[in-house]
This record gives sequence, C-alpha cells and structure tokens, in this order.
Amino acid sequence: MATLKFGPTVSAKGFTSIETSIFNNLPPATIVRELIQNSLDAAVEAEEATAIIRFRLETVHLSEIPDAKGYQKAFSKAVQYWKDRSNSGHLADPAQQVVDRIENAFESLAQGKATVLSVLDNGVGLDEKRMDSLMSDGASEKQYDLSGSYGVGHLAPMALSDIRYMLYGGLSAHGDRIACGRAILASHPGKKRLMSAEGYLVRDFDDGLFGKLYKYLGPRSHPKIIVSRINEVKTEWGHGCAVIIPAFNGFRSGATVWEIVSKVAAYNFCPAIHRDKLVIEVCEGEETKVLNSSSLLKILETDQSKLRAARSGSVLEGLRPSGQNAYSILKTIAQEGEEIVDTEIGAARISLLLQAPTGFPRIDLFRNGMWITDEVPKLKRADFADRQPFHAVIEIEGNEDSYLHRLVRKAEGPMHDQLSLVLLSKKERQSLSAALTSIAGWLKERVPTVGTDEYTVDDFLQVSIDPDGKAGHESFSFWGVPTPVLRRPSNQLTPGLEIVEVDPPKPRDPPPRPPRPPKPPTPPRPRQSKRSNPLPFRSVIVPESAKKLSAHFSSDWDFSEAWLTLRVDENSDFTCDRVWQDEDVTITSFAIGSSESTFPTPTSEIVPGGHAVTVHGIKAKVNYYVTLEIDSPRELADTVGTPVFRMELYRPQPSKKD
Repeated sequence: MATLKFGPTVSAKGFTSIETSIFNNLPPATIVRELIQNSLDAAVEAEEATAIIRFRLETVHLSEIPDAKGYQKAFSKAVQYWKDRSNSGHLADPAQQVVDRIENAFESLAQGKATVLSVLDNGVGLDEKRMDSLMSDGASEKQYDLSGSYGVGHLAPMALSDIRYMLYGGLSAHGDRIACGRAILASHPGKKRLMSAEGYLVRDFDDGLFGKLYKYLGPRSHPKIIVSRINEVKTEWGHGCAVIIPAFNGFRSGATVWEIVSKVAAYNFCPAIHRDKLVIEVCEGEETKVLNSSSLLKILETDQSKLRAARSGSVLEGLRPSGQNAYSILKTIAQEGEEIVDTEIGAARISLLLQAPTGFPRIDLFRNGMWITDEVPKLKRADFADRQPFHAVIEIEGNEDSYLHRLVRKAEGPMHDQLSLVLLSKKERQSLSAALTSIAGWLKERVPTVGTDEYTVDDFLQVSIDPDGKAGHESFSFWGVPTPVLRRPSNQLTPGLEIVEVDPPKPRDPPPRPPRPPKPPTPPRPRQSKRSNPLPFRSVIVPESAKKLSAHFSSDWDFSEAWLTLRVDENSDFTCDRVWQDEDVTITSFAIGSSESTFPTPTSEIVPGGHAVTVHGIKAKVNYYVTLEIDSPRELADTVGTPVFRMELYRPQPSKKD
C-alpha cells in the first residue's frame, strides 16, 4: 500500500514557510497558464501535431485519497508541535487559516463532497528522471525542456489544493507507468528526529549519490485515483501525464473552471489554438466544453474593448495581455501574409499588421504558441517611434534542436513571462541580441516611416483613464502617432472674447493700468539652478489616485544628470475656466526603476522645494518606470475632475549667482 514518507530534517518549517507563501500568492490565471504551458511543451517534445489538455472535475471521497490516515497523523503532530513552540500556546493567524482550510477540506472529503481537479495531456509523459525533478526543486536537464508538468513552476498548482497535496502519474509511449505524490504540511516530531514538512508518496528514499532520489512505487502499489487517470490517458492518446489536485478549492472565487481556463488559454496561447496545435477541454460531469480554432474568436470578441490587463484582486488577476491586445493578436495572425524570417541562430515566424488598432507600435513574442512578453529587447516601442502604428506577432517554434528557441526559452525566467538577456551567458546574449536585431531590421524595412520633425515632445501624450471615471492603469502604453497641438494665447481660449487689432498706444500717452490685487506672500525658495530648454523625451503618466501617479519615460540620449519636472498640462480644465499653463506640481516622493536590467538603476533625489527631481544615469532608449506622490495646486482639485500632467526633462544649469 502506498504511504507518505517524511524524511528527517534539521530545519523547522511552519505552515506558512517561505516556500508555501510563494505559490499561495499566485493568482489563478498564473497557475492555469503554468499548467497549460507544461503540457503544451510536453506535447511538442512528444512530436504531437496537436496538444490536447483536459481539465476534469470530479467529486471524491476520503477513501480515495492515498494514505489519508498517514497525512492526518502527520498533520495533527505538526499542529501540536507548532502550538507548543508558541508563547501563547496558539498558532499565529496565518498558520491557523491554513489549518482551518485543511480541516474543513477533510470534513468535506469524509462526506464525499470534495472535488478533485485532474489535468490530463497527451505529452511525452514522465519517467524517473522527470519525476525526480518534479519532486525536488524543479532543477532539470535542458534536453527535457522542462516539459511534462514539471520545472521551476511545478509547485504552482499546489495553491489549488486546500490540503496542499498533489498526485502525479505518467505513461510513456513504450507503456511504462510511474506514480508519485507530494504533500506540504509543517515540520513535526518523529520517533527520534524532527521530520520534514514535505511528504512523498514513494516506496522509500534513495541515497541520491548516483542521481536517484526516490524508490518509486511498483505498478501494483499505484493508488487507484492515479491508475484511473492514467488509464484514461492510455485509452485516449496512448501516452501522456496526469496532474491530480485533491480538495480542489475552485480557485477560491466564484468563477467556474471553464471561465478561467478558457480565458487564460485564449489570451496566452492564441497562435497555438488558431493553428490547431492546441485544444483545451473542460469536463464536469457529463458536460464537456471545448476551446479550439473554431471557438477561439467568440471568446476573444467578448473582451476586445478591454484596454487594460486584469486588475489586482480580480478573478483573472495576472492575466495578460489586455482583451484588446489579445483580440489584435488573433486579427494579426489570422490575415494572410506571414513570413519566415531567418536569423543566424534559427527562424522566426512573423505576422505583420499595418494600421494597428492600438495606435502605436506593438510587438508580441510567442514561444511554441505561448505568449511570453510584449517587451522584447532590441524590439522596444521606442525603437519604432518613427514608424506608423503596426502590430507584429513573432512566433519562435521548435525544441532543443533550435538554438534560437533554446535561448528564448532560457531567457524567459521561471514563470515564462519575460525575456531577460541577463539570464544568458555573454556569448548567448550576443547571439540572441543579434537575432533580435535582424528581426527589427526586417520590420523596419516593411513598416513605413512617419515624419515627426514638426512636432515637439510635449505636443503629444497618451494617458490611460478608466472609462468609469476611476483611476486605473494597464500595462503602460507609449506614445502613438504624433498629433499637432495648436498653442493659442490664453485670451483666445476664453469663450466670447473678441480679439480686435488696434494701433499701439503712443509712448507719451500710455494706457491706464488697472490696479493689481495684492499677491499673497510666498515663502522664499532656496537658490536653485536654472533649467535648460526641454530635452528630447517621451513619457506616459497614469493617475493612480489624487496624490499618486505612475509613469513610464524614455529619453533619446544618455544623461549623467538631468531634471525631471511635473506640470499640470494646459487645458486640463475641461470647462476652460482656467488655463493651467506651466503650473509646477510639487513632488513629495519619487521612486524609479528600469525594464532593462543590463544597465544600473538610476539614482534620484528631490530638489529642495519639490519642484523637480534630479536623476543620475539615464540611458538612451531604455524604458524607465516611476511612481511618485504629488501635492497639486489647491485650486486644481476644485476645478479639474481628472487632470492631465506633463513630465519634462531638463539639464540643470548653474545660476549666475553661483
């Protein structure tokens, strides 16, 4: 009979250790994306033309959970052990919440009301080497491409189980089967030693000296719940993997599995689904819903007007890109005219749509049909600022035989949601940079230029405002096609005021001046440097609240030292009762970061008085993001609903007095 094995440890871990807190904080969309990605990569390795991933919901009883008695025994010891270690004799609130969830889940299991979520696929399956990686820290050999539902993100689905217990089964193309399980509780006392928080459903532990970590269960000892899922895999596809999540918590939301899975798959795996390389099935009872190339458009059409990615705290938190951009991706790859672009290290498929609906250049990178990022080194939006709006979808396909694919995969990071060159060696960085540069050149040859000489930087600005009138933001958008702004004198902005040309008064007979109202006393400002003329610079500012703003900016040149100022943009007052021209905004706090990790983060300090921020170490074409708090003019709050701010860049110049 299969039993959970807990090994000895010298490191005590509670119910809320750092390992568990990492995956507990993952939003459902991120977890589902990780599950689909693992299975899709496994199908590619198995050389399947179409990856099929089945999410199956079923109700289970306590008797179906492997070694439920051993689990409960270890759980009880762990609870008592950590209560005894506490000064108050009680668990801390976060730990007590975990304990309560586990107890409630076992109560539901005893009544036969708990749900198990199984994720089945037709991938390459699991062998002992892959299972070792799955049961350890996720380290694996690159020839396996982190496939078959394992890798650094292999613990992500653990957050979906209220009892923090995962079961795995694999079936190879040769018919070999393997089964295992893993539970994460808290350290507890054994007969002679403190036992680890992690329990493994294995026959025994191995010494690990020759690479073998566990002695796995023999076929006759495989738990029935794993056997039944592997039999389904064998009947349907002949090989594959089963990830089983007992006491499934329903994503701790009111959304159904179909609502979350279909959205995540449609947004993040659009090319794979469109090209019939991926099919998603969600089975609940007798009902099966399918997401494939025929149903993809219907799902994306419903969200095509959503300009922002899902907000923090929402059911689909972490889902990117936005609904509008996901729909644009399908529109771009569905048109005819895609091309294969060869680089020195491999080929990329590129679909190009001119007249992009977003109004600015956008590039989305996919690997094996999975969305990775829209921030690609050497392909940043700033590199195409002189081009008409376009949307390009770059697809990198293959396996370890493709050097380009291998480098992109390595640069993705553990959650496959970035492309960071610092994760590569120097030689690899150079190779991937050269490949991306050649792709950028291919795009520039095909996208018409737009003249911008007649515009100044502060003549155009794109701001994202919540249509409901509330502050919010999506992943930041940079400038669009420049639009000229006529700067009229302030008297021309006053309704009903007629401008009459008259002869200038004679010097001996000056017109009488109306008395000026007394000015309120202003506190003296400390002596400061003068400003240069505004420098070439682009920015986007998004209000987070009345006092807090977020911004992205990019400069055309390097600056060892520069001033950033924030001003209320003219015509911010939609009533035209007040012209807010050149009104400084006092900056009370400022923090800066960079999306390009190859350069050091700039340093900054607020100039005395808060009228500017001195920033050291700005690099050309690098996308910087800042968060700042402000103290706006008091009159602005009474007059303007949602003001528009303008950021400007200057060189500080010494005062004559200095």
